[in-house]
Amino acid sequence: LMGAVSVVAGVFSGVTGPIVKATLQNVTLPTSRGQAFALLNILDDFGRGLGPAFVAILIERLGGRRRAFNVGIAGWVICGVLNALLYFTVESDEEIVRLAAQRQMENGDAGSLQNIGSNDLEL
Repeated sequence: LMGAVSVVAGVFSGVTGPIVKATLQNVTLPTSRGQAFALLNILDDFGRGLGPAFVAILIERLGGRRRAFNVGIAGWVICGVLNALLYFTVESDEEIVRLAAQRQMENGDAGSLQNIGSNDLEL
């Protein structure tokens, strides 16, 4: 049973990276994408670098690997729930970005999408 759970978890955890990156590209303005991806990559790298150290500390403080990894898995579950909640907002976010970019292009100001303010991003 544990082997099957591990395989399923491995398959589903591998698809989150590309999905998050594709979604991030679709919900950010072209002028903000560089900053958004930089922040995503920094946080992702911090997780990869500090994750093992965090788990090592948990193993020491909680008195065993099983408890420490259960705490780590709880973090994965929370992230999974937050990713699932994107389902409810991603389409409207994509439409807002699309309309804002289209409005700028129609105004003949396609080269300066950075001038889009928060008022322009409302439907």
